[in-house]
Amino acid sequence: MWIFDTTFVIDLFRHEGGALKKAEEVDSSPSTKAISVVTAHEVLRGLFYIGNEQKLRSGEAALSRFEIIPYTYEIAKKAAEIDASLAKRGEMLPFPDVVIAATAIVYDLTLVTRDEHFKRIKGLKVEDY
Repeated sequence: MWIFDTTFVIDLFRHEGGALKKAEEVDSSPSTKAISVVTAHEVLRGLFYIGNEQKLRSGEAALSRFEIIPYTYEIAKKAAEIDASLAKRGEMLPFPDVVIAATAIVYDLTLVTRDEHFKRIKGLKVEDY
């Protein structure tokens, strides 16, 4: 039912109140709790950048709690459609965010994020925290 963007996962690692509250709410539900492989990449990139082996292991353990959805042709096609639609309106978004949004739409998941720019994507269900 839910897919989480990179900002949410980072906020969770940082013990941000809104993210922790949303995580408690979601954990009590048997529904799907997923991230895009792009989110996994962004989080791991940050952990490798920090260069702390213990934080990397902890981060990988935290990521393993989510279903990680791969980048498929269907997601690429939807991302291209979203990207072109936004470009026509002069409203570009970063490529990772477009892929995360496309993943949510393709899998009919609600995107949990505090990033307002996702609300510009037609057909995307967004939930704030």
